[in-house]
Amino acid sequence: MSFSSEQKEKIINDQYKNACCRRALLSGILSVKATLDSDTVSFSLEKESYCEFSAKLISEFYGKAAKIESPRRGGRCKNVSFESKVASKYVRTLSEQELPFVQKCPMCASSYMKGVFLACGNISDPQKQYLCEFSPSVNDTLLLRVLSMHSFDAQTSTRHGKKLIYFKKASVIEDLCGFIGLTDAMFAITNTQIEREFLNNTNRIVNCETNNIGKAVSASAKQIEAIKALEAHNLLSSLPEELEYTARLRLKNDTLSLSQLSKILTPPISKSGLSHRLSKLIEISEQMLKDKYNERSRNGRICTPSFTHRIQSA
Repeated sequence: MSFSSEQKEKIINDQYKNACCRRALLSGILSVKATLDSDTVSFSLEKESYCEFSAKLISEFYGKAAKIESPRRGGRCKNVSFESKVASKYVRTLSEQELPFVQKCPMCASSYMKGVFLACGNISDPQKQYLCEFSPSVNDTLLLRVLSMHSFDAQTSTRHGKKLIYFKKASVIEDLCGFIGLTDAMFAITNTQIEREFLNNTNRIVNCETNNIGKAVSASAKQIEAIKALEAHNLLSSLPEELEYTARLRLKNDTLSLSQLSKILTPPISKSGLSHRLSKLIEISEQMLKDKYNERSRNGRICTPSFTHRIQSA
C-alpha cells in the first residue's frame, strides 16, 4: 500500500461524530468529482472501499442508495452513481457558491478537505520527495479559492488536459496535512525534515573536520620537510635556541597537531606563537635552499649574510 493510500484508509476508518463534518466530507468528494446527467450524480474513486464509504454518506444525507460499478472501459477506478434532485442542484450550483460546504463547526473545513483528498488527492512518501497534489475533475478554481482562504497558495499545471494543483515545499505540505487532519503524514514529514537536517549537519561537520585534518597534515608535512632540509645541511644548531628546540620537537612529534604540540613545549606557548616559529623555520629553510653557503662563522656554523639576517630576524 502506498503512503497516500494509507492516509486515505485512515480517512474512511475515522470516526466523525458531528453530522456537519460528515456532510462537509461528502461535499468535498462531490465538489471535485461529481458530474451530472439530468438528476443522476456520478463520480469515480480509486478503490471500492472509498466508494462504499461515500455510498454510506450519500444514504445518510440524501436518502438514496448509490450504485457502485466497474467502468465499461476497465481500469482500477470504480464508478458511483445515484439519483437525487437535491444533490444534482448542489452540484449544478457549485461554481456559483462562495463555499462548497456549510461550516457549522471549526472542523467542517478540515472534513471538506478530507473529502477532496480522498477523491483526488495524492501525497508522496516524504522519504522520497515532498509533494502533495490534487487533480480535480471539475471545479478546480473553487478548490483553489478554498485553499487560498486558509492561506495555502498552490502551484498549478496541466496534466492530460486537466488542472493539477500541487505543493512542493515541505513546510507548506506539513501545515496542509495538519489542517486536513492527516496527522501521521504531518509527523512523517516533520521527522524526515529533522533526520535530513541532522544528516546535513553531520556531513557539514565531517567535511569541515576532514578539510581541517587535510590542511593540518599538509602544513605538518611542509614543516617537517623544511626542518629536515636544515638538518641535512647541519644548520639546526645554527638557529636561535627557541627555533632549534621547536624544530627538533616537531621532528620527534610529526603527527601532533599545533594545539597538541604547543602544550608539550617547555615553557608552553600559544598555538599562534608555535605557528609563528614554524613559519620562520620554513622561511629560513626556503632561503637556505636559494643561497649558497661558502662562509663559516667563528663557531663553525655555516652561514651566509642572507641566512644570518634570517636567523637574527627570527
